[in-house]
Amino acid sequence: MEKLMLDMHWFLGRFRKLYFMALPENEADYEKSRRRYIVGDAAAQTIAQLAGGTFLVSLMLSVGFSDAQAGVLTSAASLAALFQLFTMKRVNHLKKRKLFICLMTVQKLYLAFIFFIPLLPASGNVRQLLVMVGFFVGQVCAQVGTPATQDWIASLVPARLRGNYFSRKDAVCVFVTVTMMLLSGILMDATAGERQNTGFLLNGSMILILVILNAWAFSCMKEPRQGEITAEGKEVHGKLKSKYSKKERVHNRNLLAEMRDAFGKDDFRMAFTLTLLWQTSFYCAAPFNASYQLGELGMPFAFIMVIGFLGNMLRIAITPLMGRLGDRHGMAFLYKYSLGGILLYFVFFALATPSNAYPMVILGTVCSALGWSFAGIGLFGVQLELLEEGKRDLQLSILSALSGVYGFLVSFAAGCLLDFLQRVLILLPGKRLYAQQFTNMLGAWFLLITILYLKFKVQKRERQSSAHTSC
Repeated sequence: MEKLMLDMHWFLGRFRKLYFMALPENEADYEKSRRRYIVGDAAAQTIAQLAGGTFLVSLMLSVGFSDAQAGVLTSAASLAALFQLFTMKRVNHLKKRKLFICLMTVQKLYLAFIFFIPLLPASGNVRQLLVMVGFFVGQVCAQVGTPATQDWIASLVPARLRGNYFSRKDAVCVFVTVTMMLLSGILMDATAGERQNTGFLLNGSMILILVILNAWAFSCMKEPRQGEITAEGKEVHGKLKSKYSKKERVHNRNLLAEMRDAFGKDDFRMAFTLTLLWQTSFYCAAPFNASYQLGELGMPFAFIMVIGFLGNMLRIAITPLMGRLGDRHGMAFLYKYSLGGILLYFVFFALATPSNAYPMVILGTVCSALGWSFAGIGLFGVQLELLEEGKRDLQLSILSALSGVYGFLVSFAAGCLLDFLQRVLILLPGKRLYAQQFTNMLGAWFLLITILYLKFKVQKRERQSSAHTSC
């Protein structure tokens, strides 16, 4: 019994040291934590792809969902970001967030579990219910932990290195994700038909391993956030906390008060407007281009997979260079030009017809690769510059939740518009205008507005901030 108690005390001591006393002590600790984050985020992004898209739709169809039901359920995943609004206050009050983030990461096991459901001896209705609940709970936990995770890595990367670091991270993540998706796709094709459940078992097992890798990598990272500090500058832990009074009292403010406070700041409103402009341009066009290639343009699936893989290889090759340029010239400056690449992608797809599909899709894919080499990094970098550092995770929660719901609504409205245009035969002089050509031009138009907003509003603020800092 005494040995058991000693083992328990040893375990609790190690647990507290790992999750509550993991302060980085030198630059080597910071660098090691940044490398661990790349490993964890590569696993997280791969999990999102293996538990979504074609793999998820195939699972849903196998348990009896219709095409329409599967589409609604996958789109509704973006609504999970709403739960950030209900948890952000509690998370913001946590002095140490490492354990919370790791617990939310482990909950992604639900996304592995849903691929084992077809193997269960249960009725179709029970399987459908389990898939819905497991998928939605997994998505909610992933979304709830995201703002705190983003704030964590932002605190580990100095502003002057963000472009270079996030570009390297993005290149590694894209390579790992594309490779794992290709492997999983091959396995799913090889087990199609009567052995489909074997394919689901293999895909779920891959997700399970990636969840463990994700949680391990985050657990090995250091956390710069500090709790109570003594007069000597040392962090206080355990029972000693009661001897020290808090320097700042956290006011118990409700959700509406926090949102009013955030929207009362010019920088937050600028970040919010920029995010909504981007969401509008992306969701009114991009979600419908895959079906456009397969349907109206009549392109073979093999060609789409190969050209997409080559496009991602190009993106990986140039992403590190784009990151260094972002550090040198500013996030908003380079983000503006990366959006120009995505704008050209929309334009080429708007010009694509069955007679010229191959050259237009190839040109569009190249432009998309050039644009995406910095688009995600640039938006996140601009958001970090505009959000208040002390309330960064809280404001990221508000931004992510509201923009996630907005993106879903834009996608839903664009889908309704697409259905209407497909029912109405639109003819230009001697040529038919396809519905996706219209949505792509709409996306290009909103991207042009986004680029102008970046140039005349965000970059102006960035220059003023730089001038103020230099003074």
